[in-house]
Amino acid sequence: MSVIDILEEAAALLRRAPMAALVAYLFGAAPFLIAFLFFLNDMTRSPFAAERLAPWSLGLALLFVWKNVWKARFSAGLYETLSPGSQRPASLLRLIAIQAALQPLRLAVMLPVPGFAAFFRNAGIFLALGTPDPLRAARRQAALWTRQNWAVVAIVALGSLVLFVNVLLTIAMLPQLARSFLGIEGELARLGGRIVNLSSAATAAAITWLIVDPFLEAVYVLRCYYGESIATGEDLLAAFKRATAMVALAIACTGIARAQVDSEQLDHSIDQVIHSREFTWRAPRVETQEPDSKFAGWLRAAQQSVARFFNWLGDIIRRLLEQAPKPEADGKEAAVSRRTMELLIGVALALVVAAGIVFFLRRQTPVVAATPVTVAAAVNLADESVTADQLPESSWLQLADEWLAKGDARLALRALYLAGLNHLGGRGLVSITRWKSGLDYRVELERRARATPEVGREFARLTGIFEYGWYGVHGVDRAMVDSFASGLNAMRSYAEHVQ
Repeated sequence: MSVIDILEEAAALLRRAPMAALVAYLFGAAPFLIAFLFFLNDMTRSPFAAERLAPWSLGLALLFVWKNVWKARFSAGLYETLSPGSQRPASLLRLIAIQAALQPLRLAVMLPVPGFAAFFRNAGIFLALGTPDPLRAARRQAALWTRQNWAVVAIVALGSLVLFVNVLLTIAMLPQLARSFLGIEGELARLGGRIVNLSSAATAAAITWLIVDPFLEAVYVLRCYYGESIATGEDLLAAFKRATAMVALAIACTGIARAQVDSEQLDHSIDQVIHSREFTWRAPRVETQEPDSKFAGWLRAAQQSVARFFNWLGDIIRRLLEQAPKPEADGKEAAVSRRTMELLIGVALALVVAAGIVFFLRRQTPVVAATPVTVAAAVNLADESVTADQLPESSWLQLADEWLAKGDARLALRALYLAGLNHLGGRGLVSITRWKSGLDYRVELERRARATPEVGREFARLTGIFEYGWYGVHGVDRAMVDSFASGLNAMRSYAEHVQ
């Protein structure tokens, strides 16, 4: 797995992490950070720092162990999200004892080697999971994919530095902005440039660590998960369980749909999708002499009936002609009788054909009201978990027209946005995934379509329109939907030139 992929998957894992795991992390990290900031401020500014050094240091050490124990529980919750049922009953006293003995060594061994950081994080993960030999497992996983580990640490360190500078600038500028725009002038505003000191820098570093540390923990949980799967196949088993659950859900939804959807309407919708341009080229050309459809069978039976009718009519005419008087010596009377018989038969056939034509032309064909086929029941556009690959692009466009005709421009806007994502996914410019945001798709599109930057710019503009209407408090009107549709056509034309 590449570095970018594991970083993206770690962000996705944090998004779908259970709330109990996030609360466990904050429950352990917040007291330690607050105590650390107070300890740093008191030790650098208080004249009685020497008197309080020993008890405060002891309290900070206990909170450090407290933080690592709850962080291990947080990591176990993330691992349980990836592989349900993998966690074994773990002894709390064993977890506290080993964390108290092991994690302080992390502060002593301050070497810039990612392998050491991976070992200490892996140890907490396997301890919380109840692994029989957690230190051996942590050492084994820390030795895997060394190049990936170095790249992850380098990228996260660079991102942490940028985040730290932004947080520090925010702390320094907020009091001045409050005084300029709101007229609030307090002690922090009077400090001016002196607000950037050791305390504010420590606060910015603590906030940065509180944001980056859970992300790094998710990265190492994924590394442990995939490392263990090499020997146990745990990732395949988890994927099989998810696939089984999805198949069961699909079967249940199919049963519900069969009970709610008219069979003729469903057949028509399926036939319409199969004959659309997106799927026609994939279907193999079947060469057959006798189609098996119901209509073909009815047509073949009708042809046989008509052929039998004309054969019967020909036999009657032939028998009538054979019964005509035989010619005498002069042949004059026989010839007249035969010509008269042929003329009468021709007139009778002409009258029958004319009567049939008049009958069918004057017949009143009953008007049957066509039942409109809609895909509105197929998906719920108000559901945030709907992805663009659930329907083809033509169905999303049809769905947008239907909601626009109903007067709901907001749902029509989302259907057009999903149609655009489906088009980009079909051309291989983005990978449709439920956890990706508009910014994720934009970054991925700009990376894959560097030779045609117009696609990325147009998609960024369309994403801005969609997020303004879908997530904002402003209403969506017909003009906004029309503007989005025109931009969608422009994006399609740009995407055609991407190699």
